Amino acid sequence: MQKSFKRIVHNIKEVILEPKTFWEKQKQEQPSQMKLLTGYFLPLLLLVALGVFASEMLRGSRFYITFPLMKASREIVLFLLQYVISAFLTNELIKAFGGEKNMHTARKLVVYSLTPYLLVSFVTGLFPFLYVANILGLYGFYIFWTGVSELLVFPEKKQSSYILVTILANFFVFSFLSVLLSRLLTAFL
Repeated sequence: MQKSFKRIVHNIKEVILEPKTFWEKQKQEQPSQMKLLTGYFLPLLLLVALGVFASEMLRGSRFYITFPLMKASREIVLFLLQYVISAFLTNELIKAFGGEKNMHTARKLVVYSLTPYLLVSFVTGLFPFLYVANILGLYGFYIFWTGVSELLVFPEKKQSSYILVTILANFFVFSFLSVLLSRLLTAFL
């Protein structure tokens, strides 16, 4: 447990502070899909959910368990759907821009580029008044950009178009899911 925690922290530091070096190492590594999810993505997602849950429990006006559980569940569903849809879109768009589809690489790109969003969501989940800090999650676009540059091969001048279209599509999906799930949450309450 402690060893996997250290590995997660090491990967977070590396992907945030040295994304180019991180992606060069990822080029050689082929971790299994399960290891990517259970050893990195899901622990971060649970951290976000715990942050949101703890914050909502500590608020005086809503000191009952249903609302905090629903808000934490919303975060889990949001990021899980984002992962699934973004991995699919990222992989499908590769072919449209003349590259070779590779679902494993698409999943890595999506999971690691979500790291800043997950970390910022944890902080803003705990301290909602810092909501403006969500802008820091945009660093995930740079991580995605450097990852595509290292891991995927495209014909000339198509790589930057692929990156921009994929980022915009994934941003639209995230925005749509966020609004939809917020509306569903308020509809139940």
